[in-house]
Amino acid sequence: MEKIEGRQQIYQDQILTLSQLTVRLEDDTMAKRVLVHTTGAAGVLAISQNKALFVRQWRTPLGQETLELPAGKINPGETPLEAAKRELNEEAQLAADEWAPLTHFYQSAGFSDAESTLFSARHLHKPAEQRSQDVGEFVTGEWLTLAEAKQAQADGLICDAKTTLGLALWELQEVHHA
Repeated sequence: MEKIEGRQQIYQDQILTLSQLTVRLEDDTMAKRVLVHTTGAAGVLAISQNKALFVRQWRTPLGQETLELPAGKINPGETPLEAAKRELNEEAQLAADEWAPLTHFYQSAGFSDAESTLFSARHLHKPAEQRSQDVGEFVTGEWLTLAEAKQAQADGLICDAKTTLGLALWELQEVHHA
């Protein structure tokens, strides 16, 4: 087990904190580690009439457009479920009567403690109070069948971890209900 001996904050903004850690290894030698800390994220597998909702958006780090499950960062003081509900409202102008946790995972455990929680949402309807998209956010919703989503994944449009995992869990649910 590694023991943290020192921590130096390198950078901080509203999304993440970047730190350099000094750790003591099992053989008593010292090593450096970089840690990316975030408040985490929550995503939604929203299903209605055998279709799931995906949002199309440009991802500059990838240099391409993607199809992703509605998701976003968890704000301070917010639970993952509250964040998922907020994101479904902001990105799709929808609310849901039925929510269930799907999974919880770390986005990249080798250098980050960033956590994500995925929920399923069913019995969708317009929210009582509609929220607008975040400033600088330009997403459009698309409803896809499981087969269409798998084709989008094969085509490279569905390529992020949360959506890939959500798609696999949706497929498992379909197999178990068949």
